[in-house]
Amino acid sequence: MPNVPVYVARHAPCDPASGDLPEDAAEVERWADTTDVNGEIMLTVPVGCYRFGMEPPPGTVPVPEGMHTLFLTAGGRVVTGLLRFQDPDAAPSCTTETIVRDLDVGGDLGGALATVSECHDSWAVISWDVPGDSQRVVRLVDSRWTTYVVFPHDRCWSQARTDGAPSALEVYFSVC
Repeated sequence: MPNVPVYVARHAPCDPASGDLPEDAAEVERWADTTDVNGEIMLTVPVGCYRFGMEPPPGTVPVPEGMHTLFLTAGGRVVTGLLRFQDPDAAPSCTTETIVRDLDVGGDLGGALATVSECHDSWAVISWDVPGDSQRVVRLVDSRWTTYVVFPHDRCWSQARTDGAPSALEVYFSVC
C-alpha cells in the first residue's frame, strides 16, 4: 500500500544470528520512511536485530501478526519485512436491496417487490412485481448502481459491449 509511514528500530543487546530478539532489549536507533507507489521502502541499516511497524492509514485494518522482527547478520545483505492489511469487505454485489436503494426508484416501483434475475459483477438485470415491463439493465458506476437501460429500449448490443456489458447480457439488446 502506498504512502504508509513505516519505522524500523534496532534493539540491543541482541545477537542477530540467534534469530531471537529478547523482550527486554532496548531500542537504540530508529529509521522511518513512507512507502512508495508500490508499497515498498528500502533502508540501509547496520547489522543488528530489528522491530518494525507502521502507522496504518485511516480506514485500513492491518493484519494482526504480533511483533515484526528482522535480523541482519552481515553487512550488504537484504532482508525483507512484510506488513499486510486485511482486505476490505467486499461490497454486496447485485443484492436486490443495494440496487433498489442506489436506484432510489419511486412511483409504482417504490413499494413493489424487486427481483434481480441476473448478476454479472458490475452488471445486473432487475425487475419489479408491477403490471407491465419494469425490467432494467443496471450497472455499477462509482460504487453506485445506475440504470443502463429501461425496457423497452433500442440500445444496440455493439454499444452495450463497448460500454462493458458482459456477453451473458447480449440477449437483452438489439443487433444493429
